[in-house]
Amino acid sequence: MRLRSLLLAWLLVPSLALWGLAFAFGYLHSLGQAHEAFDRTLLGSALVLGERLQLQDGEVVADLPPAALEMLRTDAHDRVFYRVVDVRSGRHITGYADLPDPPQASASAPSVPRFYDGEHQGQAVRIVALTVDLLDGERSRPLQVQVAETQEARRELTRRQVLEAAAVQLALIGLAAALIALGVRRGLAPLKRLRAEVRARGADDLQPIATRDVPREVAPLIQAINTQMLRQRQLSELQLRFVANASHQLKTPLTLLRAQIDHALQQSALPAMRGVLEQIHQSALGTQRLVSQLLSLARSDPSLALAKEPLDLVALAREVTFEMLTHSRARGIDLGFEGEGRITVTAEHVLLREAIANLVHNAITYTHAAAVSDAARADADGASRGGLVTVRVQAGEGGSPCLSVCDNGPGIPPDERARVLERFYRRPGAGGSGSGLGLSIVKEICERHDIELTLQDGADGLGLCVLMRWRG
Repeated sequence: MRLRSLLLAWLLVPSLALWGLAFAFGYLHSLGQAHEAFDRTLLGSALVLGERLQLQDGEVVADLPPAALEMLRTDAHDRVFYRVVDVRSGRHITGYADLPDPPQASASAPSVPRFYDGEHQGQAVRIVALTVDLLDGERSRPLQVQVAETQEARRELTRRQVLEAAAVQLALIGLAAALIALGVRRGLAPLKRLRAEVRARGADDLQPIATRDVPREVAPLIQAINTQMLRQRQLSELQLRFVANASHQLKTPLTLLRAQIDHALQQSALPAMRGVLEQIHQSALGTQRLVSQLLSLARSDPSLALAKEPLDLVALAREVTFEMLTHSRARGIDLGFEGEGRITVTAEHVLLREAIANLVHNAITYTHAAAVSDAARADADGASRGGLVTVRVQAGEGGSPCLSVCDNGPGIPPDERARVLERFYRRPGAGGSGSGLGLSIVKEICERHDIELTLQDGADGLGLCVLMRWRG
């Protein structure tokens, strides 16, 4: 339903209902006023009739000439009836004997006029009855005087008053409806301007909507929309930056891979070709690793929902460590695992596995590079150290699960540890052939799982130790 129609309905329907109630009360009030006015006239007629009653030789005589009867009429369309009855004997004295009897008079106020409705000669009549006392010598002789009239004049007056009041009220209702419609239209004008402004925007325009001319009640909605647009703008910028960085990062290994393939095609000797194919194989593995990391980065996008489930952290970390044994042995790294029992965490299986694999792969890669550098120096001084990487799962302080990957590689200076968590950042002079995505992926996965990620010095100040600590 349109907002304008809804507002008009909520404003006009109650107004019409109130008008109906006002009309009903007005009708009842007009009817009461008409009855009161005509009853006063009817009572006056009865009093006039009572004044025309006389006693002559002990008999009641009603001196009612035709002119006097005409004076009793209140309207040309109404008929008037009367009756005089002796209260003590109940004898009919004069008038219409078949007029309906009045209700019983109150014992405390017998002389109070009584008004009542009845029917006479097939017509509805309004009747007043009062008691008139005539003096018969020293005695009082009570007489009951009744005057009745038909109700045409009453109904006509009531009908005329109701129609006049209805005409005035309908005119007021029409004016009020027009003013309400105009008010609703003017009130919705800022929203129409806002709609036109939004429609005129380009598909990529996610700038906040101005709230200066918006009604106060609509401002929270606009602010909520602006917040959502800000999220969409940030997400769009993040996606554009991701695509740009991914394109840049994939261009170099693919170019190198193509150059190596071209070089292999130019070789005729099998040993030379084998060496080039080995280089191609390593480049393909590196490219595969980069693509895998890019996909993991996309899966860790905050806009995507997580399918969390209970996982055994010890079993998962042990499985990843064993899968990395071949990689570590090829690089001369002593890869170990420490963890017992079962430690349950709630996480998305694929993302948590990718985070652990990235930490172990990084540790092996950079510890191997440091070991190679140490081996080169060992040729000069005759001393060298082997590469060590340890994956450890245990319950930390307060019983919260904790996973750590520690190595004795080159480590990361404290002032560089925040930057290495950024996407595509690689420390100057760092060994290995990574893309700078590993730790940034781990960081984003930890943020989505509310896991505290810490980088600190390894044992005895050697190497790096990365800790993932579950909060709560």
